[in-house]
Amino acid sequence: MDRSNKRDRAVRRVLWLTLLLNIGVAAAKIAYGIAAGSLAIRADGFHSLTDAVNNVGGLLGVFLSMRPPDPSHPYGHRKYEIVAATAVGLSLLLMAYDVAANAWRRLGEPDAPIPHIGGMAFVVLGLTLLVNIFVAAYERNRGRALESPFLLADAAHTRSDVLVTMGVIVATALVQAGYVVLDLAAAAVVAAFIAWAGIGVLRVNLRYLSDAATLNDEDVERVVLEVPGVASTHKIRTRGTPNAVYVDLHIQIAPHLDVVRAHRVTHWVIDAIKQAFPNVADVVVHTEPAAPGVRYKELPWEKE
Repeated sequence: MDRSNKRDRAVRRVLWLTLLLNIGVAAAKIAYGIAAGSLAIRADGFHSLTDAVNNVGGLLGVFLSMRPPDPSHPYGHRKYEIVAATAVGLSLLLMAYDVAANAWRRLGEPDAPIPHIGGMAFVVLGLTLLVNIFVAAYERNRGRALESPFLLADAAHTRSDVLVTMGVIVATALVQAGYVVLDLAAAAVVAAFIAWAGIGVLRVNLRYLSDAATLNDEDVERVVLEVPGVASTHKIRTRGTPNAVYVDLHIQIAPHLDVVRAHRVTHWVIDAIKQAFPNVADVVVHTEPAAPGVRYKELPWEKE
């Protein structure tokens, strides 16, 4: 099993665990919110459910992205993960609309029953808050260890759940004290958080789908110019996903080199880029002779 597959399988294990925890958290909040008639707690439950949706999208995307290249997909299937993440972003916007619409309807019903919130609300919110804190820290640590942008992004999303739940706890206490309108205000704030999370997911993933640059040109140039025999580089282009970056560039090398040695220098460039950027999947190099007299880094056989 190669390094990429090992990493993908490790990411999937993390997603399965966090999926189960997120479903438990969401179910507890939604069930209590409906039973007590609390829009804020119900909305917070749906916000937690978006984490589970993210996990499902991540599992599907990682599973499909593990498929090897084939004649129809010579560059592989890595963008399936991005497509799944984009779908998650759209679902977040729809969920934000649902939460906001429910709050608006409640605002137009002045005779609606007051939420029956008791001490159990704080037990439910407190326990689910602890679970969210654990999930966010666990995903962040594993995301760093596995160099997984998806896990790091999902951890950031779960941290937003922590902030939202803390706000809902405060709003619930105020509702219990008689300030019912704050339940609607809290639901509106939660809807805004969900919408912002959806916009963030779309903004990031649409960049990958539109082949935005994934590496800094200056960083690539710095690596290439350290390769013996290379005088300059230009037309550097990068695209792909965080875990499968594709690079193409032009290099100008010592003009006196024959085909064999020019080919050797070209592969040194490819190896240097892949070593400097482990997530690079492929490098295409167009090799050109430099102008006579142009300086280049000394070649190994010229030192002898």
